[in-house]
Amino acid sequence: MPGRARELKKAREALERVISSCEAVEAGRVEPFSIPVDELIRVVRELFPLWEKPEDLSRDARAIEAISGVIRAQSEWVKKRSTRLYRDPFLLEERIGGLSPEALAAIFLRAWHPVVELEQMTVLSLEEAARYWSELPYKGEKELEEAEVLPGAPIEVEEAGVLTEETQRALEELWEELRRRARGGSVRYWDFITADTYAETVRRAYLTSFLITYGYASLEVDPLSEEELILRPRRRPRTRPREKTTSVAIPITYEEWLEHAG
Repeated sequence: MPGRARELKKAREALERVISSCEAVEAGRVEPFSIPVDELIRVVRELFPLWEKPEDLSRDARAIEAISGVIRAQSEWVKKRSTRLYRDPFLLEERIGGLSPEALAAIFLRAWHPVVELEQMTVLSLEEAARYWSELPYKGEKELEEAEVLPGAPIEVEEAGVLTEETQRALEELWEELRRRARGGSVRYWDFITADTYAETVRRAYLTSFLITYGYASLEVDPLSEEELILRPRRRPRTRPREKTTSVAIPITYEEWLEHAG
């Protein structure tokens, strides 16, 4: 009798393993075709003569139902891949690996559909270009020489992109002031450009931008506050930038000036 009980216990455990492996497929944890359905059916068939109690027969029916679920999942797997023209990646890899370079090139040429764009000059585009240049305002050399700088207004730069003598003197004076106030360190940007009037503040900001552009000083972010801009003068103007430069737009509004001037 003890031998019979041990045999029934092992048979029930085997049937539970069949059920759990099939339920793993339904839960999506295992691929459907990784389960040997034929082997599971063979195990269930061999264990069936041992069952006498209703609970054992119920467990056997659960096992048959679980195996049916695996077969149904396999059928769905095949149906989805056949309708989507699915190809197993390993089979494709084997297929591609067996092709010659010439065959691969021929396949590539058949599947390659490059996008081509054609650009060319036309008579109409040439006429538009000529009209654009003819309508541009012209300033001769004499007009540039006679250009005046209004007192109190921002100093302009010549059309050729070269600083005027007056602008150069103003930059050097402002640079000397920045060096004195920095004393080998840095000065807060707003403290440096803010003046008694809004117009003078704009003028100083305008000239300070040239100090930065022409290498007299650098504009940095205070590492302590991470928001405050600081100016750091250089000992001599830097002719070639050693670091990547970035344009920064700093609005100088009347409200900003009132806030810093007050």
